[in-house]
Amino acid sequence: MKLASCAAMAGILLCAQAAAGETEFQLCQGDAENPIIRAANCDIAIRLGGLSTDQMVVALYNRGQAYLTSQKPAPALDDFDAVLKLNPDDLMALFTRGIARRQLKQYDGAIADFDRLLALNYQPAAKIFLNRSMVYHLKGDKEKTLADLHKARELDPQDPVIKDRLWKTERLYKQQGR
Repeated sequence: MKLASCAAMAGILLCAQAAAGETEFQLCQGDAENPIIRAANCDIAIRLGGLSTDQMVVALYNRGQAYLTSQKPAPALDDFDAVLKLNPDDLMALFTRGIARRQLKQYDGAIADFDRLLALNYQPAAKIFLNRSMVYHLKGDKEKTLADLHKARELDPQDPVIKDRLWKTERLYKQQGR
């Protein structure tokens, strides 16, 4: 009798834990204004377990995005790496990992991520060239910076961010006596 009661109790606890994990997973997907709260919701969902592979990818990606928004690129990089282990061709994880790597000054890794996105035909490609140009700029490679900015402008001539970045970068390099 006591054993059956224990088994029933364990089942209830597992069900309760699964329900809590599902609730946290739903909160992890929500539009929490505070990225710290979103990261915490995703963290709880991941720790409670019971997520499918697809749900785990979503939770890790969302937590990584929240970390990146909170200026915490190191844990964001860990989450994007984990997503890419589960789904190697996840384009958004590859893109945001490139950004995290740039912020962590892992320039060669960032360039490799952006190159891979171009090879996978990520769209809009102009965003890849824009982001890769930022990495080249940080590395001090003016020619590749400008080449990528011109390619981004060619692909999306109306994008105001690309236009502005190209204009400012050309102006900076001219002032530096390029």
